Amino acid sequence: MKDIEEILKNSKNKKMNIPNSFTNTILNFSPNTIERENWIMKFNIKRKVATVAISVFLLSSVAYATTKVYEKIWNEPEKMDIVTDVLTPEAVKENISEEDAKQIAINKLNEIEFNSNLVSTNHHKEVDSNKIMYRFKTEDDYVISIDGKKAELFDIWNESQKVKEINNELFDNLKLRKDISEEYFMSKEEAINSANEYCKLFGFKEGEYEITEIRTNAGVEELETGYEFEIHYNKKYGDTYNPYEYIIVNLYAKDKTLYMFRTENIPYDNNPVEITKEQALEIALQVDKQIEDTEIELTKVEQMIVKMNAKAYYRLNDKEKFYAEMSTVDYPNEERIYFQMQDRIRNAWVVYIDYVDNWPDIVTRVVRGQFSYFIDCTTGEIIGGDTGDYIEYR
Repeated sequence: MKDIEEILKNSKNKKMNIPNSFTNTILNFSPNTIERENWIMKFNIKRKVATVAISVFLLSSVAYATTKVYEKIWNEPEKMDIVTDVLTPEAVKENISEEDAKQIAINKLNEIEFNSNLVSTNHHKEVDSNKIMYRFKTEDDYVISIDGKKAELFDIWNESQKVKEINNELFDNLKLRKDISEEYFMSKEEAINSANEYCKLFGFKEGEYEITEIRTNAGVEELETGYEFEIHYNKKYGDTYNPYEYIIVNLYAKDKTLYMFRTENIPYDNNPVEITKEQALEIALQVDKQIEDTEIELTKVEQMIVKMNAKAYYRLNDKEKFYAEMSTVDYPNEERIYFQMQDRIRNAWVVYIDYVDNWPDIVTRVVRGQFSYFIDCTTGEIIGGDTGDYIEYR
């Protein structure tokens, strides 16, 4: 089995050599753009051991590109022994204190000239990490969340009486009322202007983020008029948007009432592209053939900005459990495996693999029929992945 260095060396400056088992693969290189029946797959024990060893090596080795050597960014993720939303001692150590979070909330509320009198708290730890979200409710029923690890605002929700009154005017038993007054609607242009003003209010500079999506009336369509708008902004790098540097403004047309404001900023490494599309595809195929012996129907490769995760690592090392968690109804939470991961945002080649449809049932087809690998554009390491077509549906 070739390691990454050899794959890169052999694929440099020559036509990619795809193994015979993939002669029917369709290579569909698209241009840049922006989770049940149990199953058990039996493997020869020796092959399984060899597969895990090879996979771990491929995930953790230093990759070479052209004449340059880059330091690996992938480290074997740490499995979480306790999966809980309870504020554990470990989580408390890794986050700011409640008092510090409270002061950050007060400062932000004062900055945007909202009522900063906090009357209650409701904190929680994320189930798959040690991050604590500190939540505080204001006297006039806004709820502000502070990210305990980053010590900054995450979001603000409007739970005021005014929002309840607006909903009462719009809906009757969850059905949209007829003959609603025009004051409960606004144009898309008005919504954009209002959302831009909220961005300024929260301290964001004009042009710092670009609008990437507009949802109307709690849907995904971009209607020209509506009673509710959700506008998404992202930072742009070249021709690509970072999905992890974003702002979401959700507002009602009635009096341009803010319903929710959310922002997150995970730094983007903006790492250089040293691995070619062809090299990334070959790396993914060399690993995947050790895991899945199903014939491949289609592949796609596209450069994207991704967040490093443990899905490919988990699948490579324990495929049966990985898929069992996804396909089993009421799979026990206490038996699920979570991994601690760094928040690393990287340029990666996303290699999508669609397998020939020889699956025994629809559940297996949906769960196992596709997989997307994240190949780091600089090091050639597998830094994550996802089930399904990540390119199409991200």
